[in-house]
Amino acid sequence: MSVIVYRNGTLAADSHVNIGSEPSYSQESITYPYNKLWALSQAGQTVLAGAVGPLQAVAQLQQWTLEGCDTKSFPINTGGTLLLLTKEKGLLRYKDVPIPYLHGANNYAIGEGAPFAYGAMFMGATAEEAVAAAIDGSPYCNGHVVSLSL
Repeated sequence: MSVIVYRNGTLAADSHVNIGSEPSYSQESITYPYNKLWALSQAGQTVLAGAVGPLQAVAQLQQWTLEGCDTKSFPINTGGTLLLLTKEKGLLRYKDVPIPYLHGANNYAIGEGAPFAYGAMFMGATAEEAVAAAIDGSPYCNGHVVSLSL
């Protein structure tokens, strides 16, 4: 499942996703390099986005945002979670329904590496440093750190 971290206007993530539906060391659950952070434009404003979950869920959530975020075509029950970061509203989280949970400006981490990321942020780490801590500490976070900032 990996990790995505939000802190001070930055989304950061590890560079891999899980191909299987559950994190494990089995052959059915191999990690794969995939950019799970992207930028898009909505109503003339830049929006940053990121998703965690199985590869299929991340790809479906990414496609939904790139097609305009029509609530009628939201991919439900994918097993993934979508984060959108806007200057106006801060961080929004979508999980299974097209109604977002507003996190605003609060620090946030999601995915298997979240406990490591929260510990690092508690000690003053940036979003990128928190992801690096999750990659180092969690067997489910892989690759290198990627980030986008508003």
